[in-house]
Amino acid sequence: MNAEYKLCLGEDSIHVYNSLKAEEKSRGPEKGSVKIMLDDDCVVIVVESRTLSGLRALSNSFLLLAHSAYSAIRSAGRSSRV
Repeated sequence: MNAEYKLCLGEDSIHVYNSLKAEEKSRGPEKGSVKIMLDDDCVVIVVESRTLSGLRALSNSFLLLAHSAYSAIRSAGRSSRV
């Protein structure tokens, strides 16, 4: 089973990509695999797993990490403009 997510975040894509790339390399429980790629101004997350529960767990984890990284970047950008 696999799932692909494409997050088009403009100039912030590279920063989210770098954050997720570090997590891609860390080894956790063997639920499946995750590949992070950059496609123009979009972060592409490809999740593969043998089970539906593994696919869901990895997808949720990486989407939450992407959201957290993006939120932190956007928040830091706003506070530096004040």
